[in-house]
Amino acid sequence: MVYEALKTRKYWFTEDDLLAPVDWKYIEVLPKKVRLALELYMEGRVSIGKAAEIAGLPFREFDEHRARAKVPVRGPNY
Repeated sequence: MVYEALKTRKYWFTEDDLLAPVDWKYIEVLPKKVRLALELYMEGRVSIGKAAEIAGLPFREFDEHRARAKVPVRGPNY
């Protein structure tokens, strides 16, 4: 799926930026809307709040999925 995306610099972060590898298997089992929202967030195209809206989830619930997937939080300079 998106394992190679980090190598092609599709996302705003690199493997070197991560404390732990992204849990792609967890992401793959999420509902389609949540996967799409995470993908847009990882690409830097939407904020985490907007991603939660796209996923149709409350912010905290979406952020729990983000954290479980080990997707880093994007800082204000991105």
